[in-house]
Amino acid sequence: MNIESVKLFIEAFSGLGLFLFGMIYLESQIRLSAGRMFKRLVRWMTSTPLRSIFAGFLTTAVFQSSSVVTLMALSLIGAGLIGLDSAIGIIFGANIGTTVTAWIVGIVGFKMDIKLIAYMFVGIGGLGGVLLSEESRWRNIMHAMVGFGLIFMGLEGMKESFSGVASSFSLEQYRFDHIYWYALLGFAITAVIQSSSASIAIIQSALFAHMVGFEAAAAFVVGANIGTTVTAILGAIGGSPDKKRAAMAHFLFNVSTGLVALAAISWLITLTDMVMPGVDDVIRIALFHTIFNLLGVLLWYPFIGVLAEWLKRFFKHEKPYFTKYIHNVSPRIPDVALAAIVNEIGHLIEEVENFSLLAVNVPPAKVLMENMPIDKLLDTYDEKIGLSYGRQYAHIRHIEGEILRFIAEASVQTGDEVWQRKLQMAAKATTYQATAAKAIKDMLHDLDLWYEAETIEEKEFLRNIRYQIIRSVQAFHRAYTGDDKAAEEIENIYKRVALSYQNSMELIADIVKNRKVSSEMVTIAINDLHLSKSFTKSLRNTLRQMEILQAGGGSLSKDTAAAA
Repeated sequence: MNIESVKLFIEAFSGLGLFLFGMIYLESQIRLSAGRMFKRLVRWMTSTPLRSIFAGFLTTAVFQSSSVVTLMALSLIGAGLIGLDSAIGIIFGANIGTTVTAWIVGIVGFKMDIKLIAYMFVGIGGLGGVLLSEESRWRNIMHAMVGFGLIFMGLEGMKESFSGVASSFSLEQYRFDHIYWYALLGFAITAVIQSSSASIAIIQSALFAHMVGFEAAAAFVVGANIGTTVTAILGAIGGSPDKKRAAMAHFLFNVSTGLVALAAISWLITLTDMVMPGVDDVIRIALFHTIFNLLGVLLWYPFIGVLAEWLKRFFKHEKPYFTKYIHNVSPRIPDVALAAIVNEIGHLIEEVENFSLLAVNVPPAKVLMENMPIDKLLDTYDEKIGLSYGRQYAHIRHIEGEILRFIAEASVQTGDEVWQRKLQMAAKATTYQATAAKAIKDMLHDLDLWYEAETIEEKEFLRNIRYQIIRSVQAFHRAYTGDDKAAEEIENIYKRVALSYQNSMELIADIVKNRKVSSEMVTIAINDLHLSKSFTKSLRNTLRQMEILQAGGGSLSKDTAAAA
């Protein structure tokens, strides 16, 4: 391979990179400027299969990518905004809409010198993006112009490089013996670069340079159409059952349409020539792409409803369980149900303990298992961990809700007084844990502010709050696991916290001595004292309820009930 061949290869590879980057950038900027409009349009236009197809066609024509519209359809069905049949219609329409790109490339990209147009788009868009404010929607439109210009700059690079290759080499020896190999090549390239538009632009460039025959190019386009299913399959991984079903519909449609097109490729080429006789091969391939996708939609359109119903047999929805114990037992068996409730509250307690300690940026294992001294913990772990506390808190609320739901279901099984009293204690313990978690959740933003503070008084307050939470959790955990002395300790801790809150004016006096401490932080300090008091009180109250519930292993003995 001589230096000229290397240069042509680099030019073609670079052109493809520019084309792909331009498409991705254009898609992202259009989403930013018109994402909400797209969703509103889809909601209105997916009431019937025909409207869904039109919505898919229109949005794909705008976004210049069937993959991004298919993924957006999967997102909409995953969010429950549209049904499976509507998503299938959008996917069918997207397959027709993606042919618009080939028409634009064929008419504009190979009929005129696009360098000047590309430079104009990049120049105007670049300047506009720099000069306009970040809040302006026009800024996204200007950036979209840059993406559009980059697409055609990449196309020009591919076109010139393929022309150079065609003039330098005879490719007869490299041509495949059968068109199916070209279909496989189109599938492979599209699967790798995640864009059928880019793949078809490549084959249009090769056609323009007379490097391949039209039948081979047509087979390549069919393979590229099937290759787009890879993007949808990847987008559906880990999604809802309907999302997976929509991806499966996309796969079935494209594969079946592609196999029929390959089997009838000679007839389709004849039909293409009958529709637009005498046009050059670049336009012919765009027309061929449109015809076989249109025929595929016509073939499948009457069966959208049937396909949707058939797909519902697959990917059965399995309800996720936030609980560990109660979902495995029936509320109709009192002793078993109560034991499961006690264990589930223990699970909730574990989650609340971990959430509380992570909120003050301390690893739970260091506190609960290794019993590391608190002062050493505070010195060792003095930086924010930065976890998703919102997700942790939501998980705790889910567990709380499931426990209370199970208790409500169990309470109607019998009117036995002992049974009802036990359930009331379980509900109280659950609610106390929820209150403790809520106190920590409400303190999270304040803790971030304390970490950013710079005065000695503010840093000392942060250390005291963290110390209080860690010690409360540590004493509660030991008491809950059977340490009688710890039960007394949690009571003493609560009394000290309550006293500190009552004497909050003394604390305020100490903090405001430093003029650098803002009045906002003074108010936050009082609020956090109240929250820490609520947290410790909730732990203490939980302990009282659980001591009675766990007496006798959670059974319904009358002696235990009397102790309540």
